[in-house]
Amino acid sequence: MLKLLYKNSKAQVRINDELSDSFDIETGVMQGGIPSPILFNILFDYIMRKVIEEANVEGIKLGYGTNDFFHTAKDIVDELNILTLMYADDVAVMCNNANDLEKFIKTFEKVTQEFGLTMSVKKTCIMSLKQLKEDSARRIIKDEEVDIPDIDIVIRNQKVDIVESFAYLGCFVSRDQSPEKETETRIAKASTAFNMLRNAIRYRKSISIEAKLRIFRACVIPVLLYGSEVWSLTVVQERRLNTFYMTCLRTIIGVNLGDKMANETILDLTGQPCLENIMRRNRLRWFGHVNRMENSDDAEPRSVKKTMFSYFPDSKRPRNGGVRKRWEDKIMDDIGKFHIKNWRRDIINKDQWRALINKDVHMRPIHSNIKGIVHEYKDRAQKRRANVVVTVNGEMTVKTRVKVTEVLAKNQHNNYACPKCHRTFKPQGITNHVKSCAKEWCQKNEINN
Repeated sequence: MLKLLYKNSKAQVRINDELSDSFDIETGVMQGGIPSPILFNILFDYIMRKVIEEANVEGIKLGYGTNDFFHTAKDIVDELNILTLMYADDVAVMCNNANDLEKFIKTFEKVTQEFGLTMSVKKTCIMSLKQLKEDSARRIIKDEEVDIPDIDIVIRNQKVDIVESFAYLGCFVSRDQSPEKETETRIAKASTAFNMLRNAIRYRKSISIEAKLRIFRACVIPVLLYGSEVWSLTVVQERRLNTFYMTCLRTIIGVNLGDKMANETILDLTGQPCLENIMRRNRLRWFGHVNRMENSDDAEPRSVKKTMFSYFPDSKRPRNGGVRKRWEDKIMDDIGKFHIKNWRRDIINKDQWRALINKDVHMRPIHSNIKGIVHEYKDRAQKRRANVVVTVNGEMTVKTRVKVTEVLAKNQHNNYACPKCHRTFKPQGITNHVKSCAKEWCQKNEINN
């Protein structure tokens, strides 16, 4: 049946609503065909097994003992060897040394060409993990890396690039194991997604706030928190994500920072949970899902579960402070913050576990008078911006706030000139410049900060 399905296959290309001449498909599988992904997976799995057999190299050796994060020297440890991570045709290879890596890549190149596939050298890169030197007391020596030999691998007269980070399945992996670039990428992509919805979220008054929040939760939050199940962020990175989250909520309900509405008030009015709890829920949901992974035949844990609870038996963490929290440390913190007493028992029941971790992230109905409250905040902010309180002879009086653009005169190009340095600015930039450059002029014209 499969041979008949792919025999004498033809295809056409559509360009500007016009179809090209038909041509025969002699290699590969049909794009969009139902059995195509299955057939490709079968072929690629066979190729990878052949590559691993011919290369005969070892991957990263980990120790797997019990289904727990707490280990002792008396634990009986089984060796877990991880060489490749595969998803469709995306392959990540992990080796302990450059020789094994070079041997695997060249074997992969040779075997794939035998089956009619070509490895893309431009999309291939090498990254070595950053390792800092330690002194005799097992303390990290700041900014001193362990010497790593140069890796020079050439495929088809093209050198494989050495990189500081790379993207795998949409997530960035850095050599210093820092999620800094990943969080920046997520904020940038979520900002793009939010701006694409600006017509529906910002400008359309006919759409209710509740509908806008649903669009935000469905289209922006998944982009912002993609891959958050495995994040181990610092406080600064969490604040950066939360700042973007609160900015979006402010835009949806129509307030800005000048209106001085507290974050807690915004969350209460919109009925949204805080972003920190959403990230905790995502981590614990994945943690519970992997914990329940067992093979049906012999109840042996799957490789994903073994990897989650594995560790390096012969290695110890540095003694000096400032060591970044691991993912398992964040999981234990999340369990404590959600007041889960016995996670080993609760995690077995999927429904019970979901109820525990979703307790603090439920969406509540929006406030019935949200528009009225927003209007009150904006009225107070407008009065605050229009007037300024000053002290004259020990008495507090309210004076009208004077704007820089009201005192200065525009030129023919609709620009303003600084009274001190005479630089010209657009109306959006003149105020901040004059307040920092021409302070005496501001004081003379009673322009207050």
